[in-house]
Amino acid sequence: MKHILIVVPPALSCICFFLLRSKRRSPSIIWYFYIALVLLALGFFFYRAIEAVNNPKVYDFTAFFLWGKTAANGYDFYLPQNLQLVFNSLQLPPLDYKLFTVDTVNVGFFYPPPTILYFAPLGFLSYKPAMVCWSILNVCFAFGSIYFIYDLFFRKYKLNGLILVTTLFLFLKPVLDTISFLQTNFIVLFYLLLIKKYSDKKIAGVFVALAMFTKPYMAVLLVFFVLKKKWNTVIYFLLSSIIIAGLTLLFFGSDPFKSYLTNSPIHRMPLWLFSEPINQSLHAVLLRLNLISVDKSYMYVAISVGIALLSTRYLLLLTKRRLYDYILPYLLLIGLLIYPGTLSYYGVSLLFIIFQFFGEEKPLGFNPYVTTVAVAVLFYLSTFSTFLCICFLLGVILFKSIGEMLTQDNLKNGFERGVSEIN
Repeated sequence: MKHILIVVPPALSCICFFLLRSKRRSPSIIWYFYIALVLLALGFFFYRAIEAVNNPKVYDFTAFFLWGKTAANGYDFYLPQNLQLVFNSLQLPPLDYKLFTVDTVNVGFFYPPPTILYFAPLGFLSYKPAMVCWSILNVCFAFGSIYFIYDLFFRKYKLNGLILVTTLFLFLKPVLDTISFLQTNFIVLFYLLLIKKYSDKKIAGVFVALAMFTKPYMAVLLVFFVLKKKWNTVIYFLLSSIIIAGLTLLFFGSDPFKSYLTNSPIHRMPLWLFSEPINQSLHAVLLRLNLISVDKSYMYVAISVGIALLSTRYLLLLTKRRLYDYILPYLLLIGLLIYPGTLSYYGVSLLFIIFQFFGEEKPLGFNPYVTTVAVAVLFYLSTFSTFLCICFLLGVILFKSIGEMLTQDNLKNGFERGVSEIN
């Protein structure tokens, strides 16, 4: 019942949006109800944000703070002995850190070396001020993402569109979880929207590089520019990556790079991390179903290669048909699906796709009824399975794109028959 109730506000927001968008004059009561929904969403969001600061959790900010403090002190942040040394010197909230010690302190930094640039500044502050600064940064990226979603897809609807974007964004469970755990998903979505906005410009390559060093699975988006033969964008990506890596090398030396390449923290991660419920990747789902095992990774590698080959064929077909609007959403979904570290709150990135359903004149657009149902389904699934959200959206993308290909074929055949009849 709780899962179903969570669907009600987003569905009602969609109904209000479509009623107000129609040509008919809508009663004022709809506006009042609509504004009440967005105020409720804002209340939920800021309550979570304040709660995250006033009642800290063990994860995920504590890991960011520990990594940042280790880097700021000049230590190699991949070596467990350095993390243990710094961890034992920290003044942290009185929480149970036994599990945290096993899966974080004794493992090392989880990401490529340049990602530390986000967290190192935290190391120059004590825990509470660092958390407040990080929370404010998170909120800024969240509302920056709301603005760019509005700018990209809803500007012509003015206040009606802005209220819809804000309401749906803030009600999504992965969004609320992200602000509670102070994760980096709003930053990723912000870059993703910039990539979309500037997809015809070279600077998009810079945003792909920034997104990749925030979450590694975002590197898959570079395929979009390769398929479109946007070589200047690819060059900007490579140059940006080199510059970011160079800055990391300048500030932290070569030791972290050596450790990352020769002493990867992946080998020290407890095996249960790969199959815990919060992990929503295909890898984790197959592990939980006992269809593969962690110690025999060749099976998952074979599955991933198979998906990659099928995806390559599909993407080449989309490129040949010039159906470019489907490529970025598909790449995002495949990246989330295959990346073994996809956690439940990574579902924030799926907002990039769902908001495109509202443009009926666009390739990903549906009519108001289908859109409302699609939003309700996605919000329902997001309450317990980001993996099912990914699969659902993959199905939608495939359905829409294959339908458009068939329409192109029918038009082509009809044109050829018409020409032959004239001759």
